[in-house]
Amino acid sequence: MDELDKQEAIRQFIVSNGLDTDLLDERDEALEAWRLKWEGLAKGFMNYLQDRFSAIEQRLDGLEQLEGKRCGYRED
Repeated sequence: MDELDKQEAIRQFIVSNGLDTDLLDERDEALEAWRLKWEGLAKGFMNYLQDRFSAIEQRLDGLEQLEGKRCGYRED
């Protein structure tokens, strides 16, 4: 079997097994839509984390001030 016959056999194998069709072309939604959804989810999650850390920081600041007042320290 020469090189040309091998290439033709490979092409026939690919076509006969349906490997020549692009499954992404058959999808209802484009990859761009999925990318935008993912970016929205990631941005929302990061905003949530930032809000939670800010709330924790505010609570800790409040506790530090309360503890300072109880111990008789004054903030200058």
